[in-house]
Amino acid sequence: MSATLRASLRPYTLAGLLAFAALGMPPLCAAPAKTPAAETADGGRYFGPLVAGKMHGRGRLEYASGAFYEGGFARGVFSGQGTLRQASGVEYVGAFRQGAFDGIGRYASPKGEIYAGTFTKGSFEGLGHFQSADGASFEGHFKHWRPHGSGKLTDTDGSVFEGEFVQGQLQGKAKVSTSDGIDYEGELKDWKFEGEGVLRTADGDQYRGSFKNGQFDGKGVLRYAVAQADGRREDSGNWTQGQLDDPALDKLTRDNVELALYRQGTLLDRALARIAPRDAAKKINLYLLGVAGDGAQEVFHRETAFVQHQFDRDYGTAGRSLVLVNSRNTVAQQPMATRTSISASLDALGAKMDKQNDILFLFLTSHGSPEHALALAQNGMDLHGLPAQELASMLKHSGIRWKVIVVSACYAGGFIAPLKDDNTLIITAARGDRSSFGCDDQNDFTYFSEAYFKQSLPKSAGFAEAFEQARGLVQAREAADFRAGDMAAQEHSEPQMFQGKAIAAQLKAWRSQQR
Repeated sequence: MSATLRASLRPYTLAGLLAFAALGMPPLCAAPAKTPAAETADGGRYFGPLVAGKMHGRGRLEYASGAFYEGGFARGVFSGQGTLRQASGVEYVGAFRQGAFDGIGRYASPKGEIYAGTFTKGSFEGLGHFQSADGASFEGHFKHWRPHGSGKLTDTDGSVFEGEFVQGQLQGKAKVSTSDGIDYEGELKDWKFEGEGVLRTADGDQYRGSFKNGQFDGKGVLRYAVAQADGRREDSGNWTQGQLDDPALDKLTRDNVELALYRQGTLLDRALARIAPRDAAKKINLYLLGVAGDGAQEVFHRETAFVQHQFDRDYGTAGRSLVLVNSRNTVAQQPMATRTSISASLDALGAKMDKQNDILFLFLTSHGSPEHALALAQNGMDLHGLPAQELASMLKHSGIRWKVIVVSACYAGGFIAPLKDDNTLIITAARGDRSSFGCDDQNDFTYFSEAYFKQSLPKSAGFAEAFEQARGLVQAREAADFRAGDMAAQEHSEPQMFQGKAIAAQLKAWRSQQR
């Protein structure tokens, strides 16, 4: 349920409803130019019949402010059908009884909210329909202005919730249809799938079993509409946070923890020792450090492997490239990406480089946070992330002068301010307040890395030029996904670039050596 709708479905009191001195909206028509039958103590002017000195029958009560009531009166109070308009903008058209809304009516608030249905003693009660200003709606039973009883809520994004409501909250079993084609029938808690239920996707897949916090969790069976690549038609067993528990994978995770404890130090030392001396025949050498930060998705591992091969082949970094990888498949073969290993690698590269001439290409790919920290995670191990400011401190300590830094992560634009200087080119996959896309375990690339390294860089005159082409490719791909409804987010990632004044000339000089 949207926050807007939850806020809108709140009790309205009638305090002040009959305090007509506060009323004030333009009347539907000009007041008759005649003497009123009576005037009230608060300045109201009444036009209509009087019985025993009280307003009785059909009449109109209006004020100098323009507020008015027009309709039936009985013994001095609103009764029967009538129209009330208040200074605040509230308008009610419908039945009154003993001065209060009572019967069938339509209530419109100043915010554009509309209640239509049954009112009882001034409260919206019974069967009715609510429409919020932003388009959300509820149709069903109400109590004290809130959904209470059976009903159907349609949220602002088009998702539909059907079931039993208690004081505005959906309780127990329900039916849910989301705007992206998911149909669910089962138990809910706090508007999320929780308990036993059946979920069907737009592709025809069906999961039947336990849910927790909106994810598959507990015993369940997922049946696929189309056979998977390995031919299987279903996954069955115990699920945790949307993932099927895999005993073999659990064993691999435990083995990886032990391997990391006893072998990672040696692996890092060997990798650093293998960095070749600089090529003295060239004034400017290029060095590469790649970091695949989150081991939960193999896409980051695949990207850094591609970039290392590409740079060793095309840009002369063979022997002077190093990749730190968090992956469930490489703990025994490659050094992991941790804050310690990244810092040590930068220091080791800086020691091998001619710091006044050589250039470091630093490629970091992982998940990112709104606080501008790069996720560093290995399955089964709780690692510290890498904040942008800490990376800046590491680079300063290394003494490396010339740098090209590419950060492929959500919110990566937040790395620019801490890292920028005249000697640095910084390229990021997203703005500092935007997500990037494509970080799926099955993918070979994230959207930005594919556009930049695979599609643009081979055809470009330089690293900055490749960015301009890649940015357009990413924009077009995201727009196509938005139109097709393949992504819930509708904000473009907006890749960013900063180029210091001096780095462009240094890169041009390095490029001239490659010809």
